[in-house]
Amino acid sequence: MAFVFGLCLTHTLIKHFDGLYSTLMIFSGASLIFVLLWTCRVVRRITPAQHATSEVARKSARQFLWSCVYFALISSSFGVAVSSVIWHGSDFIRTFGVVFWAIITCVAIYPVRRDAKHLAAVGPSQVASE
Repeated sequence: MAFVFGLCLTHTLIKHFDGLYSTLMIFSGASLIFVLLWTCRVVRRITPAQHATSEVARKSARQFLWSCVYFALISSSFGVAVSSVIWHGSDFIRTFGVVFWAIITCVAIYPVRRDAKHLAAVGPSQVASE
């Protein structure tokens, strides 16, 4: 969703204001915000405050949420770079930008996976006791 948001944002702001791309930008941006808020609600639900290990779970949940937000921002940047190549042609700088953001996006998935595994290791013991 963040990737599509970046694609449509660039087309709408740079190329020309088009109804289709504006609609896609608003829809994917709203979907992205909804998913991040839903993830925040679910993560808070599995980290209740009455348990002794809840501070560790809350810290892990916060880290996971920030990882998701940063991954969404990086994915949007990758979408911007790809749309720049698509609509403005590929020269060395634009191609380098696409390759750079593709590598950064691939690397940025690691903290999300790591934090999700850590949250899963902390969370189930607390969810089972509810």
